Amino acid sequence: MTGAAAFTITGDTCTGISLTAGGTCTITVQFAPSSAAAGTATLAAASVNPAVTATDVLTGTGVVHRRFLYWTDQFGTDQGTIKSIPLTGTGPPATLVTGQLSPAGVAVDASHIYWATAAAPGAQALIQKAPLTGSPPTVLIDDPELESPAGVAVDASNIYWADSASGIVYERKLSGGLIIPFNLSNQFTDPAGVAVDSTHVYWANSSDGTIMEARLDTLGPATTLISGQASPWGVAVDSGHIYWTSSGDGTIKEAPLAGGPVTTLVTGQDNPEGLAVDSGHLYWANNDISGTINEAPLTGGPVTTLVTGQPSPVGVAVSP
Repeated sequence: MTGAAAFTITGDTCTGISLTAGGTCTITVQFAPSSAAAGTATLAAASVNPAVTATDVLTGTGVVHRRFLYWTDQFGTDQGTIKSIPLTGTGPPATLVTGQLSPAGVAVDASHIYWATAAAPGAQALIQKAPLTGSPPTVLIDDPELESPAGVAVDASNIYWADSASGIVYERKLSGGLIIPFNLSNQFTDPAGVAVDSTHVYWANSSDGTIMEARLDTLGPATTLISGQASPWGVAVDSGHIYWTSSGDGTIKEAPLAGGPVTTLVTGQDNPEGLAVDSGHLYWANNDISGTINEAPLTGGPVTTLVTGQPSPVGVAVSP
């Protein structure tokens, strides 16, 4: 094979064999571009008989998957908005959704953003969604059981949220159906941020300083993972660790999911609330007078301020 280096042979059942008439063998080629440029290559097969040859021209174009950071602004000049910035590149924040009533938690999947809004006199609390392009919102959940929804999380099939008024964490199918509480008999104290992985849902109880989990397959009972935290709010999880913001002491911490010591990754923050993680970084909102969106390496280290001057940033989510 000749041509662009993005094409490589990854499988070969042809070399070293003799094919009879009508016989077949297989060459597998992978296209793994490092940029958005187009590339071509030629795969050639030749026999010891010079007259028996074949060629196949291969083409491909790389696609750059742009990733974004999202957050909610509850109050102030931009109250009731959901905004975003690209994780790479420059430019001011883009406002995707406006006119929301005190939006709190926000979550994102490959196609939509999801968020919770508060109840008010004459207005029901809602959980809504919108395409990532920021088109008009669609009401996903409008139910009397929604009192004061805070953190929101999604996986491939369900949405999860914490209701700080009822002290209950719930789930429901994204496609609709019954709202199911996690361990209704054990109500929690001001549950806030929510995260989910393939086996558990996690949340922070901001009033009693605990981080909890419950199995997805049994809907509870809830287990306390961490205690003694200073008003924890945002929660995020990856394959090995759980992370949370402690708004009471301005820190971001982590602990192994399998159990182990708590590590403080970031200090000196002003009322950190919403939190998100990806494979390399932490992202959070400082809901203070400066209203900043920040990032730091997953291992801790220098804090980078991505956005300033936000009126009241709360929930944070990052593109998968």
